[in-house]
Amino acid sequence: MTWQQSGSEEHVDYGKAKNYIAGLKLGGFGGQNDWRMPTLEEVMSLMEREKYGALHIDPIFDHKQSWIWTADKESAGVAWVVNFSYGICLGRPINDSRYVRAVR
Repeated sequence: MTWQQSGSEEHVDYGKAKNYIAGLKLGGFGGQNDWRMPTLEEVMSLMEREKYGALHIDPIFDHKQSWIWTADKESAGVAWVVNFSYGICLGRPINDSRYVRAVR
């Protein structure tokens, strides 16, 4: 897997997160066009036991994206998000705003 080092600059709802990923694919971000939203399992693989600064994620990643959407849904109107501040995952309504980080 190859991860986007940063992610969206702004919080976006789930629909806009999908549009953000589509824009990366269309624009050939990093010379690639197979970017996608990560699964919950994939995002949780980034979770570190100890905090690096304020987040449970390796400092190689931009720490701005403390909450990120996953492609997995808990139900029709709820998608899984990962919070690197608290080291948790939980379902949030798809009209909430969070960051998104792409993977390929």
